[in-house]
Amino acid sequence: MYKVSLTKIIEFLMEEKQKFQTQISEEVTLAGFSSLDRYRPDTITWVKSADKWQKDMPEIALCVVQEGVELPLPNQIICENSKAVFFRLIEHFFVIQEDKEPPIGRNTVIGDRVRLGRNVRIGHNCSITGDVVIGDDTVIHDNVVIRHKVRIGSRCVIESLTMIGEDGFGAYEEENHRKVMIKHYGGVTIGDDVYLGSHVDIERGTIDDTHIGDGVKVAPFTLIAHNGFVGRDSVIICSHLYGSAHLEENAWVAGSIVKNQCRVGENAVVGIGTVVTRDVPDGKVAVGVPARILRDSRETMSKG
Repeated sequence: MYKVSLTKIIEFLMEEKQKFQTQISEEVTLAGFSSLDRYRPDTITWVKSADKWQKDMPEIALCVVQEGVELPLPNQIICENSKAVFFRLIEHFFVIQEDKEPPIGRNTVIGDRVRLGRNVRIGHNCSITGDVVIGDDTVIHDNVVIRHKVRIGSRCVIESLTMIGEDGFGAYEEENHRKVMIKHYGGVTIGDDVYLGSHVDIERGTIDDTHIGDGVKVAPFTLIAHNGFVGRDSVIICSHLYGSAHLEENAWVAGSIVKNQCRVGENAVVGIGTVVTRDVPDGKVAVGVPARILRDSRETMSKG
């Protein structure tokens, strides 16, 4: 693995205009990165909380430390967003870039009406058909299905086995309880810088589009049903959002169910295992079955 000096790391952070302070006692050469729990000699690691520190820790060459955490370490880079800085350093100095494959993978079908932006990369065994537009620098991994009317912004990442644009589940009842499925005519609109993990299902709207705002991050095994709205910079983790559920800007939903037509407010947090059956106000934390308001979300954010 490539080795890098502490001096080079400091120079890089300065070039990136990162806000940081240093406590340096000696020059070191780093041979990679490791977690604090499984620290390897001569590597860079990261500490966010003093609770993670133990007195019998091995000698640490360099640590990126969260601002406000005091530790007895010889070499520290101290910053407000220690997590972002640590992973930026890993990406720049220690990750070997894989050989680039062709922009369109094997056995992938691209329909005649699909429009691709610059530097779009699509993996193997994908099916992208219909009135689809994909923005610049978006990356789509293997075995992804995108259908009907879909707009995807720039710099998005879509992981394997995700489906976008299929009809949602809706039916009406005729005589003798015969069920008839409702045809969907809407689409899906996805903004810029969106991340969709593997096995995500985003259904198109019945009439209007299902909407995913800029900067949204969606973890694997999440369902966003027809007519859903997810405001910008929201995070959804392994959850089910049923028809016409509405998440405002910077909402967090983790391992939960949001009932159809319910609203989760701006900066609100829905805790793990929660079932939302009525609206969650702006800036509140909701937990339980059914959901109840626990506290202001500012308290949760400050602890996390």
